[in-house]
Amino acid sequence: KQAPLCFQLQKEKRWEAFVPEMIYSKTCGILGLGKIGSDVGRLAKAVGMRVIALDNRRMAKPKYVDVMFPLEGLREFLSECDFMVIALPLTPETTGFIGEAELRAMRPTAYLINIARGQIVDDEALIRALKKHWIAGAGLDALSSEPLPADSQLWELPNVILTPHVAGVSPNYKVLVTDLFCKNLKRYLNGEKLFNLVNKKKGF
Repeated sequence: KQAPLCFQLQKEKRWEAFVPEMIYSKTCGILGLGKIGSDVGRLAKAVGMRVIALDNRRMAKPKYVDVMFPLEGLREFLSECDFMVIALPLTPETTGFIGEAELRAMRPTAYLINIARGQIVDDEALIRALKKHWIAGAGLDALSSEPLPADSQLWELPNVILTPHVAGVSPNYKVLVTDLFCKNLKRYLNGEKLFNLVNKKKGF
C-alpha cells in the first residue's frame, strides 16, 4: 500500500490520490521454511499469493508452497519474487547470503523483507540496490548493527520501512514464553522430547 508515501503525504498535509499495489496473485518468495517462514507462507497463500520457497534443509513441498527451489536455484528463485521474505537462521553459511549479485537478480519492482537477522544481508549492497532502484524497496526489522547508527543511510531512504526488531514481539509475549517453558519442564521431567530444540551443530 506504499506506506512510506502515505506517511509523507500525511506529514505534508497533501491529499494526492494514487493507485496502490495489490498483493493478490503476486509472488511471495520465502528464504527459510522454519516455523516463521512456514507461517508466512501459509498467510501469503491465504490472501491469494503465489508462494515459492528455498530451504536447503528440506525439499518436500508443503501444500501451501507452489514451487520449491534447491539452493543452486537461488538466482532463479530471486528473479521470480515480487516480495522476498528472509526467514533464515544466522549461521556461518547464511552470513552475507544476500549480496550484490543476489540483489541484482531480483526484479526492479520487488521488495525485500528481512524478519530474520541483519547479517544475512550485505548492508552496503542493499543501500546501493535501494538507491539505484535494483529493487523497489525494503522492509527491515533486522539490521546488521542494532541499534541502527544515526548516520546510516537507511534512515533517510524513502523506499525503506524500518522497525526496531519487534516483528516477533507482542503484548502477551512473556505469557507465551512462560507457557512454553512450563510445557517443556513437564516434558523434561516425563522424559519426553522438548519443543523448539536447538541443534548446536547447526546453530539453530
